[in-house]
Amino acid sequence: MDMISRFFNLILLAAVFVESRGPHHPRGEKIIKRHVHYTPTGSTNEKLTEDEQLLHDTQHIQEHLEEVIPAPDFSKMSDEEVEFYYFQVHDSDKNSMLDGLELLQAILHTEEHYEHPEDREENNALQEEAAFNYYVELVDQALDDDDTDNDGFLSYTEFAAKRRRIRNNAIKLYNR
Repeated sequence: MDMISRFFNLILLAAVFVESRGPHHPRGEKIIKRHVHYTPTGSTNEKLTEDEQLLHDTQHIQEHLEEVIPAPDFSKMSDEEVEFYYFQVHDSDKNSMLDGLELLQAILHTEEHYEHPEDREENNALQEEAAFNYYVELVDQALDDDDTDNDGFLSYTEFAAKRRRIRNNAIKLYNR
């Protein structure tokens, strides 16, 4: 009987060690690596739908696409394809339209992420509030300027039309 008890304890102990993952790797939670994306600052006065660096941040897009496309090759994609994926990965309710909250979340995701919250230094609350208010202004401006049917959403058609106008204007300026 003593041998059976020891064997059972050994199996139980092994199961505990195999199942324990520690506080930094809880089951079911995606591990977020520390990284920094391009974040709109206001220094360029670009509108949200005109900001090439934001819309073409392939590392940001890839993070969202990882579950769908394990290793997308952005070098083989046209600007339009990259922008399509940018739009799609931020359309959280999959209605082919971005509302203000989805646009805001797309920008907020670009802020610095930390694997462990304790790694984050204390930021100035006023700076964070000013940045957030600036992002809200960018979203409001995008909806005011680009939501042509005034339904409160930026449809993919409206988004693509705006991006086409920007490219056409750039070509006209280049050909002058």
